Amino acid sequence: LAQAVLGSKPEAAADSQKQLPAAALRSDGWGGGKGKGGGGYVWMPMFDAKGWGKGKGMSAKNFRPDKKVWIGGIAEGVTYKELHEHMKPSGAKWVEVFKGSGKGSGVACYATSEEATAAIAALNGSTVGGGNLQVDAWEKKAKEA
Repeated sequence: LAQAVLGSKPEAAADSQKQLPAAALRSDGWGGGKGKGGGGYVWMPMFDAKGWGKGKGMSAKNFRPDKKVWIGGIAEGVTYKELHEHMKPSGAKWVEVFKGSGKGSGVACYATSEEATAAIAALNGSTVGGGNLQVDAWEKKAKEA
């Protein structure tokens, strides 16, 4: 091939071999062109990967209804942190205080349904931030058409 490009002089072909870059002579797939190599890595973005940080992707939706308790009568200004500190002795793993149309209520989630049942008995009527809590079993809201 080199002879065809450079003419019919064999010494010209020998000179052209000396001038090739080292990457063209490598056999590991990096360089050389023509798509005959291997060993390259494909970049895979991980934008939607879960589990990279503590608590990401956690919500009350991750718990089954029998492991959740409804909390009503939450005083205005009570944060989820205050409510969680109050619910933690009964074994609460996750607590949310609702805003908007659910204002004044929230949810506490437990590891087992037994813990949730015990929490209803223990915490119903207790006080947080000046508000009397009503703790009851979680009932899934019926979807409105």
